[in-house]
Amino acid sequence: MDRFSSMAIFARVVEYGSFTAAAEGSGMTPTMVGNHIRELERRVSCPVIYGTRVLVPALAAYLDRYPDVQVELSLSDRYVDLAEEGFDAAIRAGVLPDSGLIARPLTRSPRIACASPAYLARCGHPKVPADLVQHNCLAFMLSNGPEREWRFLRPDSNVVERIAVRGRLDVNGGLALREAALAELGVIFQPQVMLQEDLDAGRPIRLFPDWPAQTWPVHVVHLPDAHMPPKLASFIAFLQETLGHDSQP
Repeated sequence: MDRFSSMAIFARVVEYGSFTAAAEGSGMTPTMVGNHIRELERRVSCPVIYGTRVLVPALAAYLDRYPDVQVELSLSDRYVDLAEEGFDAAIRAGVLPDSGLIARPLTRSPRIACASPAYLARCGHPKVPADLVQHNCLAFMLSNGPEREWRFLRPDSNVVERIAVRGRLDVNGGLALREAALAELGVIFQPQVMLQEDLDAGRPIRLFPDWPAQTWPVHVVHLPDAHMPPKLASFIAFLQETLGHDSQP
C-alpha cells in the first residue's frame, strides 16, 4: 500500500470528519479507508506520570474522533531516541536539551515539595526551602545523574531560589518516589498532577504552600520532516488543542 496515498486518504478523513464520508468522497469502501489509516499508525513516547494522569484521559476524545485509529503509547521516564527506536513523537517535561528535534509547547506543569506527616513529625517541618539541606531529599534520577538542585520561587519577588539538596535515595521513576515519600523516607519534589489526590487525602503534606509552585514546560517533540504525515500533524494539533493551556492542576 502506497504511503503517500495513505497520507492523502487520512487528510480526507480529517477534512470530511468521518471514515464513511471520506470513503464516499474517495470512491472506496470504509474498510479500505481504514486499511490506509492503519498504514499510518504511529508510536508515541510519554513520561509515566504525565501519560497516566493527563494524556491517557485526554486520548479518549481523540480515539472517539477517529474510531479506526490505534495509538501505541509507550510510557517511560527516559528520553527515547525517536529515530533509532521508531517513535514519531514524544512528550517531554522540563527544559529541553539541544537535540535537532522540533519542539511544540503544550502547557506548564507545577512541581511541589511534600513529605508524609509521620516523616515531618519525626524529622521536623521545614519552614522555608533553605531548610531542606537538613532533610533526606529523595531525588529523581536523570540521564546525567540525580536531580539535586531544586528550584523554588520566592513569594515576595518571584526570584528563583536554588537549593542544593542531599539524600540517600535516587530513583528513576516518579511513582516510585511517591511511594517512598508515603513510606516516610523523606521529602520529594514532583509534579503536582501526580500528587494531588494524595494531597487531598492528607497522605503527604505540601511544604512551603506560600511559595508559588515552579512550573516546568511540557512539549511534544518530533523529527524534522518537510512532509509530516497528516495523522501525526492532526495528533499534535489535538494535543495543542486539548492540553495547550497555562498549567496542569
